[in-house]
Amino acid sequence: MAYQINFELTLDCLDKDEILDRINNNADCVIVDTVGGYDGNQYKIKGAKTIPYPEIADRRSELSPYHEIIVYCKHKTCSASKKVASILTLLKVPNIKVYEGGIDEWVDSGLPIEEVYY
Repeated sequence: MAYQINFELTLDCLDKDEILDRINNNADCVIVDTVGGYDGNQYKIKGAKTIPYPEIADRRSELSPYHEIIVYCKHKTCSASKKVASILTLLKVPNIKVYEGGIDEWVDSGLPIEEVYY
């Protein structure tokens, strides 16, 4: 008989000021845009690496050179960044952080962005 189990996974989160501090101090981190061209997205955090969330498991080796991995998606209620962080955590990739505010909060705050073309 098939059955289900529940388990909890705790994810560490950062706010926009903490991320901006890491950018300004050239921290050994990578910021991962999980949005890509989804939902009409036109921007990413300046310097972010785009890996759309369906591709994260296959492309995780691209993240291994970095001490810290920060993932974000569109906005606070978007679940893509949380899914990516969960997948990477379950795959034993260390030091994953989530920026819940997403690109919408980043843009609204007037922080450094790049236009993207998909």
